[in-house]
Amino acid sequence: METTKLYVEYIVVGMETLAIIFLVIFIIIGNAFLPIIKYCIKNIVPSIIMLGWCYILGLIVDRIADIIYDKRKMHIKEKYPIVAETSIIVWEHFKQDAFATFTLSRIRLMRSTALNSFAMLIVCTYAVIKYHCGWKITMLTVVGFLTMAIASDLAHFNLLNNYYKKTMKLENSYLNKGDVKFSEKASSQS
Repeated sequence: METTKLYVEYIVVGMETLAIIFLVIFIIIGNAFLPIIKYCIKNIVPSIIMLGWCYILGLIVDRIADIIYDKRKMHIKEKYPIVAETSIIVWEHFKQDAFATFTLSRIRLMRSTALNSFAMLIVCTYAVIKYHCGWKITMLTVVGFLTMAIASDLAHFNLLNNYYKKTMKLENSYLNKGDVKFSEKASSQS
């Protein structure tokens, strides 16, 4: 089940990335690209191939976003230190690893969406200016994608911050009570 969720997560991120790539191709080629898109949408084989591309693109963008946002994650982890080797060990001890996995999935989606939104902001703004869509559409594009990028970035920060804060509180609640099993398990992981 967890593998399926991760697969879907990569597909979603990959679709965002594929939309950016298609827009770049459209900017370069122009209207000649539209029949290709229509053909791909109407036929199952190209759609399946695009789904595979989405997965691969999602995987790549997730890794890039992980590298870009690693400094933020490390800063937050330093702010909320834990004894256990990994945060999931703490959540598993409290039988809340499903919630932790769900939260980590949302964190991954938000960091990738923030990255894709910034890219879409640049590409869409360029496309709107290139095709002379007018200042209203240009402003709507800039405000829309900038809002989405900032909202995704803030959501990523808040989710990450809350996740590690709760992890530290959970661990501290047990370490302060002197739970020998948990502290031994956490120490053995170190």
